[in-house]
Formats: sequence, structure tokens, C-alpha cells
Amino acid sequence: MNKLNVKKFTQAPEQIMIQRFVKAPIEKVWQIVSDHQGMTNWMPMIRHVDLKQPNQQGEWGAGCERHCQFGPDLLQEKIVHWDPPYGYAYMIADMHIVKSHLGHFELLEKLDGTEVKWTQYFVPQGNFVKKWMARNVMLPQVMKKALKNLEKKTTT
Repeated sequence: MNKLNVKKFTQAPEQIMIQRFVKAPIEKVWQIVSDHQGMTNWMPMIRHVDLKQPNQQGEWGAGCERHCQFGPDLLQEKIVHWDPPYGYAYMIADMHIVKSHLGHFELLEKLDGTEVKWTQYFVPQGNFVKKWMARNVMLPQVMKKALKNLEKKTTT
């Protein structure tokens, strides 16, 4: 397990952390979480994923870039940490709702399954209402639904 050094990528504070226990082996959870284009099958509001550029080794791990259609927004993401089967981290280019973003999926093996921990670091943008809605309503709802869907995907 290669521990992620968050401060290497962003100075933004942790804003949201959601955890969910999935009764499936870590390898199965990793297979789903690490499938970039398969995100559309379990991640709410992600309608399409374009793999834009592989890393220098021609792989879709750390250093690769993807674009995710998230509702009306196009998220330009770069994978900055890749540690199979324990997780990965991605950065989203600054946009109208967040800047200095880093998202981290961490998978922890448990006796009879996998603990999935998803943490979001960012600086909210916009007026007070937009900032509050993003941090307290919109993103947590999307994240909780995503992890619930992820759990369902591991049992099918």
C-alpha cells in the first residue's frame, strides 16, 4: 500500500469524507472503481468518460487524463496517484464551483469485505449559498449515492 501525500497535490482543506463497507473482496471493488469508462454505471451524473491521454508508459494509471461529463459540466481530470488495489487520487482542473481539487478513493481490506473511503479536498467557489450547497448537499448526496451504487455493482 502506497500512502497518498495529499499536501503534495493540494493545500485545500478536506471538505467531505464518505465511507461505506462493501461486502466484496478488495480486488472486485478495485476492478469497478479503477474502470474509468465504467464510472457511468455507478457514478451519479457522470454521463460519459473520455480517456484523453495515457501516462508516459501508455497506461491509464497515474499521470493519465480523462474528461468526465458531469451533468452540464465537463470535468477535466488527471490521475495523480494509482495504487492497485488500494485506491487512486484524481485532480479536477479549477472550475466555477471548486478550485485546488483532489479526490481520493481509498480501499481498505476488511475480514469479510472492503471499506471504501472517498475524500474530497477543495476550495469552494462562488457565493455563500453556492459554497454551502456544494459542500453540504450536492457533493455529499452524489458521493453517498455513488458508493451505494458501487456496493450494488459488486453483488451483480
